[in-house]
Amino acid sequence: MTDIYQIAIVGMQDANRRMDAISQNAASASLPGYRRHVVSGRPFTAALAGLDPAAAGATAADIPQQLQLDLRPGSVTSTGRSLDMAVDSDDLFFALTDGAQTWLTRSGAFRLNQDGVLIGEGGLRVVGTDGDIHLPGSDVTVEADGRISQQGMTVATVQLFRPNDRMSLMAAQGSLIEAAAGIQPAEAEEGRVRGGTLEASNTDVGTEMIGLMSIARQFESLSRVIQGYDGLFGRAIEKLAEI
Repeated sequence: MTDIYQIAIVGMQDANRRMDAISQNAASASLPGYRRHVVSGRPFTAALAGLDPAAAGATAADIPQQLQLDLRPGSVTSTGRSLDMAVDSDDLFFALTDGAQTWLTRSGAFRLNQDGVLIGEGGLRVVGTDGDIHLPGSDVTVEADGRISQQGMTVATVQLFRPNDRMSLMAAQGSLIEAAAGIQPAEAEEGRVRGGTLEASNTDVGTEMIGLMSIARQFESLSRVIQGYDGLFGRAIEKLAEI
């Protein structure tokens, strides 16, 4: 494979990854707390290693290209629903768990399951200061410090978390975020919880469509490069045949 073909293929592969991220972003533009997915950059030698693992001395660890997150906050809107919550701090998150793994999220679209446990996306349990949050009903009030009260009595408290390393945050399913470097609970005074509100996605369909058009032009340009090189290569063969 010639260098021209390798360069064009690397460009098309990276454009295809960005197209997948754009599709996910556009589909999740209305998902509360969703963080825009961004394909991370990587050295060309690492991209080339995807075609030839021995190329340029690249190692297998250089080859993957993972989705990073645009961590800018989304707008917060009032819903009037008592179990909806938003975090009033850009670097803090809610936590959801299945008992074996814990994810961070900015989506506070919570509800009660049949056992009266507060759950979020995918039926995952919301993490409170004392573990799972059990509520006697949805007619509750959420205080700024995360306390959930009913008829003036505190029945549970939502725990906020911060990642040990924001750069380690990776996109998971939906609004869920994986923290590869781990998480730690925030102090009560570090963040505020706003009851009856939701944080929106930080992307929109219009922005993603602009990105899609840019990728389409990139595909077109790379296709022309390959076609031009094919034509040049064909003419060279014809000239050699005449000798």
